[in-house]
Amino acid sequence: AIGAVGLLFLDNKQGKKYLKPSTSIQKKSNDNIILASSSGTTDIQHRPSKKGGDAVGSNSNKEEDGEELQLNAAVDKFETTDTMNASPSDSGNPTPTDMSMEIEHKSRAYPIWIDKQRAVNSNSRPYGWCVSEDLASNVKSPKGLLFVKVHKCSSSTGAGVTLRIQDGLSKRLNQPNQNQTALAHGTCFANYDHATARDLRFEKRDPSQSFLWSIVREPAQRTLSHYFYFDVSRRNDTATEDGIMTVLKFPTHPRPWHPQHNYQSKYLDLPSQNEQSSSSTERIINGYDFLGVSERMEESLVVLAMLAQIPLTDVVVFFSKIAGGYDGGNGKSCVKLKNKWTTPKIDEYIHGDYQSANKDDYLLYNAAQRSLDKTIDALGRKRVEENVELLRSLQQQNEEQCASKVTMPCPEPEDEQEKREHIRLVKESCYFSDIGCGHACTDEVLADNGEKEWASILSSSYGQG
Repeated sequence: AIGAVGLLFLDNKQGKKYLKPSTSIQKKSNDNIILASSSGTTDIQHRPSKKGGDAVGSNSNKEEDGEELQLNAAVDKFETTDTMNASPSDSGNPTPTDMSMEIEHKSRAYPIWIDKQRAVNSNSRPYGWCVSEDLASNVKSPKGLLFVKVHKCSSSTGAGVTLRIQDGLSKRLNQPNQNQTALAHGTCFANYDHATARDLRFEKRDPSQSFLWSIVREPAQRTLSHYFYFDVSRRNDTATEDGIMTVLKFPTHPRPWHPQHNYQSKYLDLPSQNEQSSSSTERIINGYDFLGVSERMEESLVVLAMLAQIPLTDVVVFFSKIAGGYDGGNGKSCVKLKNKWTTPKIDEYIHGDYQSANKDDYLLYNAAQRSLDKTIDALGRKRVEENVELLRSLQQQNEEQCASKVTMPCPEPEDEQEKREHIRLVKESCYFSDIGCGHACTDEVLADNGEKEWASILSSSYGQG
C-alpha cells in the first residue's frame, strides 16, 4: 500500500518494514500517527498554541532530535490509499497519482560501485576511489571519497562514517596510518566539509576515481532542527511560535547555513549544461553513488557498505549530537542542545503551504526513500536484513566495550589543568571536534569481525583486480 503524507508519498509496504524494528506505526482515531517502541508508546508532541510573540517553555518530549536522530516523528498524518485514485485536478496541480509516478520515475536502484565501473572498463579497480590527497587535489576533476555534509541531515554521523571508511580502507590497502590517533592523510582522500556540491565542483568529478554520497532528511524536520540548533541553542534566542513560523515562511537569508526553501536540493544539486531539461532531483539521484536517509540510518549504512564493498565495522560510529546533549569543545564553547517543538498551528502550516513551497525537497526526499527500497531489493532484501542485524550487534559491542573509554569534547571540566588534560584526551579519541570519537577503541574491539568481513570481500569477485 502507498500512504499519502501531506504531499509526501512513501512506499509503506516496503518502507514500514525498514523502520527501526523496535518501532512501528500505529493509527489513532484522531488520525495522528504515533510511534510505538519497545520502551513504550510515544505520541508526537505538540506545544499548546500561545499568542504571537509569547515565549513557549521547554517540551517534555524526550525524543533524540539532534542531527544524529535515527528515527523521528516526521510522519504526522496518514491518509488512506483512496487518495491514490484521485482524478486529474482541474486546476492543473499534480494529483497524488501523478506525484507517485514522478517519484517512481526519478528514483533508481544504486549499483555496486565496482559493477558500474566494470560495465565501462573491465579492468577497473574495486577501490578506484581510494586516491591520494595529491591526486584528489585537482579541482578540475575532483576525486576520492566525497561526502556532501548538509546541515542537520545526520551530517556529523556521515562525516564520522566517511573518516572511518577512509582510515580503515587506507590501512587495509597496505597504506598504514602510522599515528593511530590521527587521520590517514596521503592515503585515501576524503571530503567531509560543510560546503555545497556546486561550490566543491563535484559535477566535474571523475566517476571512475570517486565515490560521492550524502544523506537527506524529511525537509520540515531538518528546517526545525536547523532553527533550534543555530538560533535557539547556539545563539540562545528564545523559541516562539511566531519565530518558528517566520523561519518556515520566509527563509530568504543567502548564507548556506541559514534555512532556505528547498535547502537540500540546492545544497546537493550538481549543475549541468542542460539544467532546463532536467530537475534537481534527477541530477542528484543520478549523479550520486548513494543517498542515505536520516530516518533510516541503519539500513542506509548497511547499503553504503555493500555498495562500496567495505566491512560493516567501518560504518560503526558513536553518534555526535542528540537533543539534550552538547555541541562544541576544542576551542569552541560547549552548548547544551535544546529539544525542538511545534504547535498545531505550525503543524498545519507544515502540512500545507510549507510542503508546497518546498516541493523540490519533498520530491528529492521521497525519491531517495524509494531509491533506498529499490537498492535493497536489488542487493537482496534478506541479505540487507541480515546485515542490519549484524550492524546492530556490532554497534552494541561497541557501546558496551568502548562507551566508557570515549572522551567527547563536551562538557569540559571547569578546572584549567583538568581542561588541558581533557583536550588532550579528546584529540586522541576523535578524528576532529566531535567526529568519529572512540575510533581507536572501535577498531580494537571489532578487529576480528573486520578481518573476517574483509577476507570474505577479497575472496569474492569484488575484491579482485
